[in-house]
Amino acid sequence: MDNRIIKDIRYLETKPEDYHGKFDGILGNIYQNSPDTKYIGQRIARKLNEFGFISGEFDHIYINLSPKLEDNEISESNDFLDKRIKVFVYGFQISVFNNLSDFEKDKKIKEITFKVLHWIYKSDNLKTQLITNVKNLMDKYNKRLTIKFKTKETKDYRIDLNFQIRPENDKSELIIECFDKKENNTQQVILDILDYEDLYSLIDKIILKDGFIVFQPKKSYHAELVAGKYKKPPLSIAINNK
Repeated sequence: MDNRIIKDIRYLETKPEDYHGKFDGILGNIYQNSPDTKYIGQRIARKLNEFGFISGEFDHIYINLSPKLEDNEISESNDFLDKRIKVFVYGFQISVFNNLSDFEKDKKIKEITFKVLHWIYKSDNLKTQLITNVKNLMDKYNKRLTIKFKTKETKDYRIDLNFQIRPENDKSELIIECFDKKENNTQQVILDILDYEDLYSLIDKIILKDGFIVFQPKKSYHAELVAGKYKKPPLSIAINNK
């Protein structure tokens, strides 16, 4: 069995028997999610990913809210989507969830996510400790949780790239920090990005050249499509305004 590092956590919902109309299974049709719901799972998954959290043969965890289970009951679904996806069902009443405020919904989704993660890995103390560490960071920083992306180090500089997933509005942020070892100072630049996943196409390599930090994108058709979403893709940053 392959040991994969977790990549994503998503939220689904069970279709009621009396439901009519289109239904894609994603949380938001029956359970009225908040604008931030989907990004909560992304933040938790990417922080665990940063810590090298081995999720198993699967690297995508889907949490399916369902009124068919007892409240707070958790079970593993028998539905097979892909070997890299594992679905877990969490019991919660639709009316109770929908009567919550957006703030309360976000708090509940975070609580549910960590309960499910602890349930999945309850027999592995190292993994449950990592999950607790991420929970503590989420409690402290919430939307402002910073996730490491890439680091480039040379004799004279260290470049750290971090990101935040929608910390304030509908934009995510790439945080570029350049530490000058000779001058012992740090320059920080923050760039808006449409989606944190764009970074994996926009920045394949970090190159320091002629006083600039140059971001070399991946060479693929998909990367070209991603770059096309940006009028001015973040391709280079001047070091100390050189």
